[in-house]
Amino acid sequence: MRMSNNMEKITIFTPTYNRAYVLPNLYKSLLRQTNKCFIWIIVDDGSTDQTKQLVQQWITERYIKIEYFNQNNQGKSMAHNKGVSLTKTELFTCVDSDDYLSADAIENILALWEKSGGGDRVGILAYKGYANGKSITEIRDKRCTYTTLRNAYSKYGLMGDTMLIFKTKVIKKFKFPYFSGEKFVPEAYLYDQIDQAGELIILRKTLYYCQYLEDGYTNNMAKLLVNNPQGYIVYIKQRLYIDLSLRDRITDTIRYTAMCCTVWT
Repeated sequence: MRMSNNMEKITIFTPTYNRAYVLPNLYKSLLRQTNKCFIWIIVDDGSTDQTKQLVQQWITERYIKIEYFNQNNQGKSMAHNKGVSLTKTELFTCVDSDDYLSADAIENILALWEKSGGGDRVGILAYKGYANGKSITEIRDKRCTYTTLRNAYSKYGLMGDTMLIFKTKVIKKFKFPYFSGEKFVPEAYLYDQIDQAGELIILRKTLYYCQYLEDGYTNNMAKLLVNNPQGYIVYIKQRLYIDLSLRDRITDTIRYTAMCCTVWT
């Protein structure tokens, strides 16, 4: 089935680097979507494998709308900035190259967004699961319908990682900073800023499935922080400005001091 002429309402952004071996899983999940009102923007962060050829083949097939951009290797943060700058749809979500979506993911997201009217909400928080079907996300407080991401963790018992869908005009206001010689800034740096802009609508359905590969960010976080200290310091420094509780301020002061000592010694 060729792609329809429906107006795209959401951008699925995927940063990728040498993931030609697993990217087809995401592509197949997008082909299965029950609602095709989306565009897939891929920012290739300087891959040296067959990623470009693979994506060009998919573009030629025209089953879904795909835009592909290649940049010199700068890391996920800079790829994310590029993806946001290219986005023209009302909504934006990042789906990593080693993950994939449920067949009704876009349908559920757009239905909730239309039902809610969007309003002053900055986006949607949906659930993630493992490839084996086991849930990753849980919000213990069943009464919670709107929240910032940080309050979800601190007040409403959110556990695990989440799928985040943002209003494009909101996320375009924020960028990851660039540091010469570094390629990583914690994603929470951006999420903390968006939290100041408004709340997310809770969608208690698993729409996003993760694999957490050995070469991924999650399994290499300690190494990333050591190799990208300025990116981590700017994140913790920002946290210190927005921390409300004494416990958080103490915790983040310790983290900030420890990282600064590591850099300066």
